[in-house]
Amino acid sequence: MTPIQTRQKILIALILASAGFALVGWLQQPESAWVGLLGVLTVPAAWAVLMVSRALSDPAQAVRIYNSLIGAAVLITGALGVVAAVALGILPEGWSTRFGMLSSALVLIVVGNSLPKKIEPGCSRTRGLRIQRLLGWTFVITGLLAIPVWLLTPMPYARIAGLSLYAAAIAFTAWSVTRITRRPRSDSAGS
Repeated sequence: MTPIQTRQKILIALILASAGFALVGWLQQPESAWVGLLGVLTVPAAWAVLMVSRALSDPAQAVRIYNSLIGAAVLITGALGVVAAVALGILPEGWSTRFGMLSSALVLIVVGNSLPKKIEPGCSRTRGLRIQRLLGWTFVITGLLAIPVWLLTPMPYARIAGLSLYAAAIAFTAWSVTRITRRPRSDSAGS
C-alpha cells in the first residue's frame, strides 16, 4: 500500500467515525443536528474540491495535503466525539470547552514547530528568520503552557488563566517584533 493509499484509508475511517459521533449526537439532541452534519461534511467537501482541482496530482504535494486533511479530520472527529460523549452523559459539559481549548493549544504547538522551517521569499533573510523563530518559540511555549491550564484548572479559572496566557503571548510577540524591526538591518538588501 502506498503512503497516499494509507492516508486515504485513515481519512475515510475518520470521516466514518465523525459520522457515527454526529449520529449519536443527533439522536441525543436533535435540535443541534445541523452542527454535526456540517462537521461531518467539512472534510469530504474539502477532499472533493481538491480532487476536482487536481491539486492531488503531484505525489509529494498530495502527501502534505492528505496530512493536513487528516489533521483537520482528527480535530473534527474529536470535537464530535466529545459532543457525543457529553450528550450521553459520559463527560461533563465543560469538556466541550476544554477540548476546543486543548485543540487550539495543540495547533499552536504544531504551527509553531513548522514556522521557523519555512523561509518566506521577499523578506529580509536575517530579520525574517528572527521573527519566524520568535513566533515559532512563542507559539510552542504558549501551547505547552496552555495544555495544563485547560486540563487541570477548574473551568471558571481556566478561562481567565488561558485567555490571560494568550494575551501575554500576544503582547510579548508585539513587543518583540517591534524590537526586531526597529534594529538596524544586519543583512544586505538583496538577500
